[in-house]
Amino acid sequence: MLRRESWQEALFGHGLPAGEGAAAARDRIARLDDLLYECWRLGEQVVVLWTSEGRTISLLQFPHFALAEYVCGVRPIAEEIDAGAFIDALISGPKQASPAHFAAIAAKLGVEPVVRTLPFDPARDLDPALVDTLVRRYSVTLFHNRAVLLLDIVAFSTYTPIEQATLLNSLSYSINSAYDKLAACSVRERFARSPTGDGFYVWNRTADARANVMLYKLMLLLLADNAIARVRARTRVVPQLRCAFHVGAHYEFFQPEGLAPSAASYLVGQVTIDLARMLENAMPGQILIGDFAAASAVSDMASSMPAASDFVRRMQREVHDLAGLRMAGEIVREIRCYLTGPRRADDSFAISRYAVLDKHAVLRRMFNAKINIHRRDAAPIFLGIRDPDVRGFQVEHLGA
Repeated sequence: MLRRESWQEALFGHGLPAGEGAAAARDRIARLDDLLYECWRLGEQVVVLWTSEGRTISLLQFPHFALAEYVCGVRPIAEEIDAGAFIDALISGPKQASPAHFAAIAAKLGVEPVVRTLPFDPARDLDPALVDTLVRRYSVTLFHNRAVLLLDIVAFSTYTPIEQATLLNSLSYSINSAYDKLAACSVRERFARSPTGDGFYVWNRTADARANVMLYKLMLLLLADNAIARVRARTRVVPQLRCAFHVGAHYEFFQPEGLAPSAASYLVGQVTIDLARMLENAMPGQILIGDFAAASAVSDMASSMPAASDFVRRMQREVHDLAGLRMAGEIVREIRCYLTGPRRADDSFAISRYAVLDKHAVLRRMFNAKINIHRRDAAPIFLGIRDPDVRGFQVEHLGA
């Protein structure tokens, strides 16, 4: 029988004992994955919570469509007035619960847990964080303050199919190259990407403030790689990009690939919608940074992220360690990224903020950014749109 091996992705970042202990741990993970796969039923069910007492593991699962039915009130949640807030809290929290909390949630939802006996104790013989990672592959998870990057190839539809494939490969290579450069700096991150048709969403699998910083660094490096490659290219095989970086809420899930959850996850939610609307009217080559503070002010969750302007300012200190990296065969001396605005009387610069009102009458605020790539033995490359030229950006200017 062909064994599924997608669960091995869950091992990334989790330490396992050496020698025979590692083999035993892998066998336990595979057995647990078999149980989760059985409960998942080819994607019909989602597993939202687990608990264990000794070798007995309990799983809280229900049909995937029940999530929406709970939120809209078709399925009742006992003693809960705000069903949406309850479900969001459930799927944004840890997948592991204490036995008492697990029982209380199951009772509120009116769900009979799946109870099985394993030949090991999942909480003691495996890292509970690793079990959580494995369960997420059979679940839906809500993240509140994770950074996501949207890369869009300018005029993609005007290219021939073979050119489109070449452009996407070129962009994918720039992402891979940037990833490789960070790995060479002993950065162990788990970046993921999802195609949009004419570009990619890119995010960090880890959801914390440090992961957002690393995604920002990845953005700078991949744009540098793309820019240097464009300068060298003799044909139009290297894409011109529009780029947007934003922090917000989204749901993450794993689609089936064959008959098992894929190794790649997918995003859907507010931050992906915001990014798409931000780039709808963006100019070729423009780089946009979402207004994190404005987005968090209208959400139900207090943001742990600094305001976008403060974040970009801090990042200039964070990216000093990128100096000396070799990108596209050339040594980068310095990368600078800043938000643009008009020059003041004292020769300092203000920061301009912009907004777009989409077809659903939702206002989305953002900043225009510039990136300067200084190379050791070549002229600098300047990316983005200068402040005086942003008037071609068809959105409302909110002023500095």
